[in-house]
Amino acid sequence: MTFENETVAVGAISVVAVLIWSTIQIWKRMRAIDAQITKMQKEIDILQMHESRRLMMDLKTNSKVEGQKINPDNGPVETGDVVRLIKTPPTTPAQ
Repeated sequence: MTFENETVAVGAISVVAVLIWSTIQIWKRMRAIDAQITKMQKEIDILQMHESRRLMMDLKTNSKVEGQKINPDNGPVETGDVVRLIKTPPTTPAQ
């Protein structure tokens, strides 16, 4: 083997080693970021659960305070298997 061929082989091995090392580093970073995102998602889920429980408690106390007043103009109407609202809720225009 000539000197040039040995130099090319050493250079190629060096390039491959650097590429493999950088790929491993990228995978490590991705796993760390994925772990952080998973942790944040769990925290968000817990906060959503607490907020929904709080809202349900507020709705319960408000319905007990108001004597369970029901607005018949906006109640659901059942026609067979189809349930629809008498009045559609107001919508906001798209921006």
